[in-house]
Amino acid sequence: MFGGELTAPWIKVPNGTSGATRQGWLNTADGFFTREGHLAYDYTNGDASNDNRVLARFHYPFSRRLWAGFELPFYQEMGGAEDVGDGTLTTQLMLVETRNLSLNAGVAFRLPFGAERVGGGVFGVQPQVNLWSDIGSGFAVRGRVAWDFRDSGESDRFVLNAAIGQTVTPHDRAPLGDFTYYVSGNYREPTRGQSFVSVTPGIRTHLGGDLFFLTGVEVPVTDSDFSERLFVQLVKGF
Repeated sequence: MFGGELTAPWIKVPNGTSGATRQGWLNTADGFFTREGHLAYDYTNGDASNDNRVLARFHYPFSRRLWAGFELPFYQEMGGAEDVGDGTLTTQLMLVETRNLSLNAGVAFRLPFGAERVGGGVFGVQPQVNLWSDIGSGFAVRGRVAWDFRDSGESDRFVLNAAIGQTVTPHDRAPLGDFTYYVSGNYREPTRGQSFVSVTPGIRTHLGGDLFFLTGVEVPVTDSDFSERLFVQLVKGF
């Protein structure tokens, strides 16, 4: 069955039995597959400078078991410099999928065609395992375990993410359809240097016509070079 689903057409998996949705949240991982386009903006209030980034992202499932996503920051501002950042290509294989559970594994490749003056020109590889599960009452948990390898002299790092949220309205109640509130936590432990911990509270809502709005704020818990990061995103499902 697994082998046959490598080429079987992708079908959108329904919500979990309690109504938890398989939809992307900010600053966390997806254990499931989606077919959609994203237009996103983030603003970082940093100690040395205030940075801006605008990026496009596209997700496409080739089958029930195979998926790829591509992300390009087509505008990036860091320390007063402006240019295009590095892209990211992510490939994933669905390992297990039931009504209330999705588990996949994959590799994200950071592609070094961005400008060095905005932190680009860095090749990286991130093996990852991602989880999503409906745990009842419209609540879902999700997360990622990964390792970042960089070729730029930066420290490699262990990456851990976990998030929990609840969907409280039906999909068709636009512009507050599939209204979901959640909080995501991120932990990064480099092989050299200081560990990093942050939390990101956020919301997601269906505006109508499979168009979704997301926003959230990342707040560092440990010492960091920024005080908060604001995310705003539009997602269009296909």
